[in-house]
Amino acid sequence: MLEIPQLLIPGVKLQKLTRHINNKGREYEYSQYFIYIPRDFEAYVKDKEWLVTIIVDSKEFPIGIRTPSRHNNYYIITLPNDLEYYWERKLYQKVDVLLQRP
Repeated sequence: MLEIPQLLIPGVKLQKLTRHINNKGREYEYSQYFIYIPRDFEAYVKDKEWLVTIIVDSKEFPIGIRTPSRHNNYYIITLPNDLEYYWERKLYQKVDVLLQRP
Protein backbone atom coordinates (compact mmCIF):
# COMPACT_ATOMS: atom_id res chain seq x y z
CA MET A 1 0.00 0.00 0.00
CA LEU A 2 1.12 3.53 -0.72
CA GLU A 3 2.77 5.36 2.19
CA ILE A 4 0.81 8.51 3.03
CA PRO A 5 2.94 11.21 4.72
CA GLN A 6 0.07 13.45 5.88
CA LEU A 7 -3.64 12.91 6.47
CA LEU A 8 -6.45 15.25 7.51
CA ILE A 9 -9.51 13.72 9.16
CA PRO A 10 -12.30 16.32 9.31
CA GLY A 11 -15.29 16.35 11.63
CA VAL A 12 -14.34 13.82 14.31
CA LYS A 13 -16.13 14.01 17.66
CA LEU A 14 -14.06 14.60 20.77
CA GLN A 15 -15.18 12.10 23.44
CA LYS A 16 -14.53 11.26 27.07
CA LEU A 17 -14.42 7.99 28.98
CA THR A 18 -14.81 8.15 32.77
CA ARG A 19 -13.99 5.18 34.99
CA HIS A 20 -14.39 4.75 38.72
CA ILE A 21 -11.59 2.76 40.34
CA ASN A 22 -11.48 1.37 43.87
CA ASN A 23 -8.02 1.17 45.40
CA LYS A 24 -7.58 0.20 49.05
CA GLY A 25 -11.07 1.32 49.97
CA ARG A 26 -10.87 4.67 48.21
CA GLU A 27 -12.73 5.48 45.04
CA TYR A 28 -10.94 7.40 42.30
CA GLU A 29 -12.30 8.85 39.10
CA TYR A 30 -10.18 8.48 35.98
CA SER A 31 -11.04 10.33 32.75
CA GLN A 32 -9.53 9.80 29.33
CA TYR A 33 -10.20 11.96 26.27
CA PHE A 34 -10.05 10.38 22.82
CA ILE A 35 -11.23 10.51 19.23
CA TYR A 36 -12.46 7.64 17.08
CA ILE A 37 -10.82 7.04 13.73
CA PRO A 38 -13.54 6.71 11.05
CA ARG A 39 -13.67 3.34 9.30
CA ASP A 40 -12.74 4.93 5.97
CA PHE A 41 -9.34 5.96 7.40
CA GLU A 42 -8.51 2.83 9.43
CA ALA A 43 -6.52 1.12 6.69
CA TYR A 44 -4.22 4.14 6.40
CA VAL A 45 -3.55 4.82 10.09
CA LYS A 46 -3.48 1.48 11.91
CA ASP A 47 -0.20 0.03 13.16
CA LYS A 48 1.76 3.23 12.44
CA GLU A 49 3.07 6.10 14.54
CA TRP A 50 1.68 9.54 13.75
CA LEU A 51 2.45 13.07 14.83
CA VAL A 52 -1.04 14.19 15.91
CA THR A 53 -2.38 17.75 15.82
CA ILE A 54 -5.96 18.59 16.86
CA ILE A 55 -7.53 21.63 15.19
CA VAL A 56 -10.27 23.30 17.26
CA ASP A 57 -11.81 26.58 16.08
CA SER A 58 -8.74 27.39 13.92
CA LYS A 59 -6.38 26.74 16.87
CA GLU A 60 -3.84 23.98 16.57
CA PHE A 61 -3.00 21.77 19.54
CA PRO A 62 0.08 19.61 18.88
CA ILE A 63 -0.42 16.36 20.78
CA GLY A 64 2.76 14.49 19.93
CA ILE A 65 3.53 11.06 18.57
CA ARG A 66 0.70 8.57 19.01
CA THR A 67 -0.13 5.11 17.69
CA PRO A 68 -3.84 4.41 17.25
CA SER A 69 -5.02 1.71 19.63
CA ARG A 70 -7.89 -0.73 19.34
CA HIS A 71 -11.06 -0.05 21.36
CA ASN A 72 -13.74 -2.70 20.72
CA ASN A 73 -14.15 -2.68 16.93
CA TYR A 74 -12.67 0.77 16.34
CA TYR A 75 -9.32 2.52 16.44
CA ILE A 76 -8.91 5.49 18.77
CA ILE A 77 -6.28 8.12 19.48
CA THR A 78 -6.01 9.14 23.13
CA LEU A 79 -5.44 12.76 24.04
CA PRO A 80 -3.41 14.15 26.95
CA ASN A 81 -5.31 15.08 30.11
CA ASP A 82 -3.22 18.20 30.71
CA LEU A 83 -5.30 19.96 28.01
CA GLU A 84 -8.51 19.03 29.83
CA TYR A 85 -9.70 22.64 29.93
CA TYR A 86 -9.89 22.78 26.12
CA TRP A 87 -11.28 19.26 25.72
CA GLU A 88 -14.14 19.90 28.18
CA ARG A 89 -15.21 23.00 26.27
CA LYS A 90 -15.40 21.07 22.98
CA LEU A 91 -16.61 17.72 24.33
CA TYR A 92 -18.85 15.84 21.84
CA GLN A 93 -18.31 18.54 19.21
CA LYS A 94 -16.54 18.04 15.91
CA VAL A 95 -12.82 18.77 15.56
CA ASP A 96 -10.30 18.17 12.78
CA VAL A 97 -7.34 15.84 13.19
CA LEU A 98 -4.09 16.28 11.27
CA LEU A 99 -1.87 13.21 11.15
CA GLN A 100 1.72 13.45 9.90
CA ARG A 101 4.38 10.79 9.69
CA PRO A 102 7.27 11.57 12.06
